[in-house]
Amino acid sequence: MARWTIDQPTTRTLDGIVALRVRIIGGHVNILPTDDPVTVEVSDIVGEPVLLTQEAGILTVTYEDLTGSGLLERLRPVQLSGYRGVNRRAATVSLRVPRDCPVEVTTLSAPVVVAGLTAKTQLRTASADITADGLGGEVEVNTVSGSVSARNLHGNLRFNTVNGQVAVAGGRLSDLSGKTASGAFLADVEVAPSGRVRLGSISGEIALRVPAETSAAVELRSATGKLSSDFTLDRRDLPGRGGLSGKIGGGVDPAAISTTTVSGSVALLRREPDAPAAIPRGNDA
Repeated sequence: MARWTIDQPTTRTLDGIVALRVRIIGGHVNILPTDDPVTVEVSDIVGEPVLLTQEAGILTVTYEDLTGSGLLERLRPVQLSGYRGVNRRAATVSLRVPRDCPVEVTTLSAPVVVAGLTAKTQLRTASADITADGLGGEVEVNTVSGSVSARNLHGNLRFNTVNGQVAVAGGRLSDLSGKTASGAFLADVEVAPSGRVRLGSISGEIALRVPAETSAAVELRSATGKLSSDFTLDRRDLPGRGGLSGKIGGGVDPAAISTTTVSGSVALLRREPDAPAAIPRGNDA
C-alpha cells in the first residue's frame, strides 16, 4: 500500500485507480471525469494533514485517525462531529477520475460537487450542500440539513434527508426513491418505461413534474397534506387519509409513481411538450 501525508498544497498523478473514497471534515470536494491518469489536488489545508492511500486500485483521501479498525467503512457524517479538532479541519480536494470509477464521499461540512461519472456514486454529508451533474448509473445521496441539487441524471437516484431540500432538473430515471422528514423534494424528470418512483415525507413538500406523454400508474397519499395533479386522477378521501390515484398516458410499459406524506403537500405536475425541464415550485410556493 502506498501512503502520502499531505500537509501542504500538493498535486499527484496516479495510475491504476479503479475506485475512490473520500472522508474529510470541512473544505470542498470536487470530482470530475478524465480520460487521462487520475489526478488528485489537495490545497487549503487547515488542521490535521490529509492522508492519501492507494491499495488494490482504491484511492482513499481521509485523515490518519479515520482509518483504523474498519472505522472508514462504518463512519457516518454526524459521527464526525465527535472527533478532536473537528472544527479546525478543512481541505479542498479536487480529483479527476475515470468516468466509470465508483465514488464514495463522506463529509461533515464540506460541499461536494460531482459531475460526468457513470458508475455508482455515494454521497453523504451532515450540513454541506451536494451538487450532482450529468451522473449515470446508481446515485445515492444522504444528508441531514444540506441541500441537494441534481441535473441531467440518467439511471437511478436514491436519497435520504432530514430537512435538506432536494431539487432535480432534467434527465431520465429508471428508479427514483427517497425519504425526507421536513425537507422539500422538487423534481422535473422523465421516468423511463417500467420505471419506479417512490417518495415519502413527513411534513416536507413533494412536487414532481413529468412530461405530458408519461405513461404511469399513480398513487398519491397523505394523512393531512394537500394533494393536487395536473393529470386526471380519481380522488378518494377517508378519515385521516386522502388519496389521488389512476393511470396516466397510454404506453405499453407504464411506470409506477407513488408518494406518501403525513402533512406535506404533494403535487404531480405536467411538463408540456418541448418545454425545458425546470425545478417546479409546487403547492407551497
